[in-house]
Amino acid sequence: MQILQSKESVSPEFKNLKSTVQYIGDVECAACHPDIYNSFIKTGMGRSFYPSESAEIIEDFQNNEPVYDAKNNFYYTASLVNDKMVQIEYRLNQNGDKIYERSKMVDYIIGSGNHNRTYLSIQNGFITELPLTWYSDQKKWDLSPGYYSNNMRFSRPIVEKCMHCHNSFTDYEPLAQNKYNTPLPHGIGCERCHGPGQLHVQSRIEKMNDQKGKIDYTIVNPKHLPFQEQLDVCQQCHLQGEISVFKQGKQSSDFRPGMLLSHVKSIFMDSSSDPNEFRIASHAERLAKSACFKESASLTCITCHNPHVPVQDHSQHSFNKHCVSCHELNVLSLTNSVANHRPGADCIQCHMPQGNTADIPHVNFTDHKIQISQSSTIVKKPDKSYSYKKPKELTNYFLETDRDANVQKGIAYIRYYESRHEHKDYLQLAISLLENNLINKVHHISGWYHLARAYHLLGNLRKAESAYQQTIKYDSTHVLANAQLGILNLESDKLEQANYFFRKSINFYSYIPVVWNNLGQTLILSDSASAAFAAYTQAIILDPDYANAYNNRGEILLYKQNNTGKAKVNFLSCLAIEPDNIFALHNMSNVSIVEKKWDSAKKFALLALEIDSGFIPSYGTLSTIFQHSGNIDQARAALLKILELDPNNPDAIKILETFAD
Repeated sequence: MQILQSKESVSPEFKNLKSTVQYIGDVECAACHPDIYNSFIKTGMGRSFYPSESAEIIEDFQNNEPVYDAKNNFYYTASLVNDKMVQIEYRLNQNGDKIYERSKMVDYIIGSGNHNRTYLSIQNGFITELPLTWYSDQKKWDLSPGYYSNNMRFSRPIVEKCMHCHNSFTDYEPLAQNKYNTPLPHGIGCERCHGPGQLHVQSRIEKMNDQKGKIDYTIVNPKHLPFQEQLDVCQQCHLQGEISVFKQGKQSSDFRPGMLLSHVKSIFMDSSSDPNEFRIASHAERLAKSACFKESASLTCITCHNPHVPVQDHSQHSFNKHCVSCHELNVLSLTNSVANHRPGADCIQCHMPQGNTADIPHVNFTDHKIQISQSSTIVKKPDKSYSYKKPKELTNYFLETDRDANVQKGIAYIRYYESRHEHKDYLQLAISLLENNLINKVHHISGWYHLARAYHLLGNLRKAESAYQQTIKYDSTHVLANAQLGILNLESDKLEQANYFFRKSINFYSYIPVVWNNLGQTLILSDSASAAFAAYTQAIILDPDYANAYNNRGEILLYKQNNTGKAKVNFLSCLAIEPDNIFALHNMSNVSIVEKKWDSAKKFALLALEIDSGFIPSYGTLSTIFQHSGNIDQARAALLKILELDPNNPDAIKILETFAD
C-alpha cells in the first residue's frame, strides 16, 4: 500500500488551528473575496448540499418509469407535487392493483448533480436518505447506491461521515446516529479547506498587520502547507478506503486544515481489492498508486486542480499542460513510437481513463491513477450481490504503529461487520486484536465498547456484559454502553436491571428512539402497561416513522386495555410504514376476529405466513377462524402444523384434545 509521508518535517504555525478559533461561515469570506467565492459556489463542492426548493430541476419527472426492487417487491417513482419533489414507494398485487403506497417529501439534496443526486428527508432533526437517486450521466432514476443489496427504504441514516464530506461543519449531535440541529449550512464552504476564519477576519477588521508579500498565518492557505498536510486537506473527503475509525475522543470536526489527518482518524483499505477498481471518492489512494506520484516530491491534488473553479470550466489542455511540464514529448516518443505523443495530444484520455465506479452505479468517472495503458483499467459495474470467500484483510493506509493502532484495526473489523458484511470471521478477528491490545490500554473506552459489541453479536453475553461494564467503568455516561447493558439484561429476563440501564442511558441523552422503545419492552414485561405506553409514545414523538413502536403501543391497547379501535389505528399505522411487519399483521388478524370480520382475519393471517411460513401465531389464528366456520379438518391441520414446528406447544395439544372428544 502506498503510504503518504510528510516530505517536510516542520509545519507552518497557522494560528487558526487552535480549537478556540471559531468558524464564521462564507458570508464574511465573500465580502472580501467575491470573485473567488462566486466561482467556488459553482463547483461540485460548493453545490454539494442544498435545500430541495432552491435546486435547479435537472431530473426527468415526466418520462419516469418506476424502479422495481424485486428482492423486496417494492416499486419506486419520483414526481413533483406542487413544485415539491416527492418519492413514492408502492406495491402491486397479482392483478396489478396498488395495495400499498407511501411517500416522502424531499427536504435536502446531497450531491452536485454533475454525476448524480441523492435526496434526503428530515424529521425532528433526524436526517434519512430516500430510495431513489438521479444518475445524471445516464439521465435515469435508479435505487440509491447500496440499496440493491440492502434496501433501507426511507430510513437510511445520514451519519456524520456522510454529512462531513458533503457539507460545511454542521451542529451534529454525536450521541445520536443522524440528528442535526438546524439551520444547516448549504454546501462545502471556504473554511473546509482554509480552516476557521474568525481570527483572519478579526485581523483584517483591526488591520493588525500588513500581510502584503507575506504568509498570513491567521488562516491556512494550503499551498503553504508541507506536502502531507496539503494532501490531507483533500484527503479528509477524497481518501475513501473501506472503513474509517476516529481516534479516541475525536470526530470529523476535530480535523482542521494544516493538521495531519492521521492524528484524527485511521483509514483502512482492503488489501485484496482489485487493482483496477476505483470508487467515487478514491482519488487520493488511486493517485498514490501512480508512478508520477511516487517519483515526485511535489505532486498533489492542486497541482492539476484549481479548487475554486468548476472542473467543467477547465479545458482538457489545462490538465494536459501539467503532464508536459514534467514529461518531454520528444523523449516519450523515443520510448513509445506507437503512442500519440505529438504536441497537443490528449494525455488524460490515455493515461487517466474514465470508467464505471465500483461503488456507485451509472457513473462515468475519471480514474485518478495515472497509468501507462488504458487497457489496465477494467470498466466494472457494482456487484449487486456479495459472495463470501474469506474475510478481507484491512490494512492501515498510513501504516500507523502507535500503541493504539491494533485497537483501531479491531474497531474497524467490527464496523465492517456492522455496515458492510455480517460474517462472524470479522468479529473473531476483532476480538483477537482487541483482547491482545486492550490489556495495557484500559482507558481506551471505544476499544472496550467495540469489544463488547463483538461478543454481543456473537452471542457471548457473559463476556459482552463484562466489556460493557469495563466501558462504563471509565465513562459512566457512555450512552450506548448503558443502553446495550439494558438490552443484555432484557434478553436475560433481568427486568429490574434492564430498566435501570435504559433509564440511565436516557438520563444522559434522551433523543434515541430505540432506547425508549426498549424501555417500553422492559416495562410491559414488568406489568407496567401505562408506563410502557408512555415510553413507546416518546419513541414515536422522536421518530414518527418508528413502525415497531406503533405495533407495541397497539398491543397494549388491544391486550391490556381492550381498546380495539385505538389498537387498530396503531397497527394500521405500523403497516402503513412497514407493510411486512409480521407482528402487526398477526395483531390485525386478532382485531378482525374481535370485530367478527372473519375474511379479513384470514387475509391478514395468510399475509403473515407469506412472509414467514413458520410463524406459529398465524396458524393458531387460522385454527380459530376455521373452527368458527365449522371447518374442523382445516382447523386440525393448522394445529398439526403448529406441532410440526413446535412439538410441545401446549395450546395446540390442548385444543386438539378437544377435537378428539
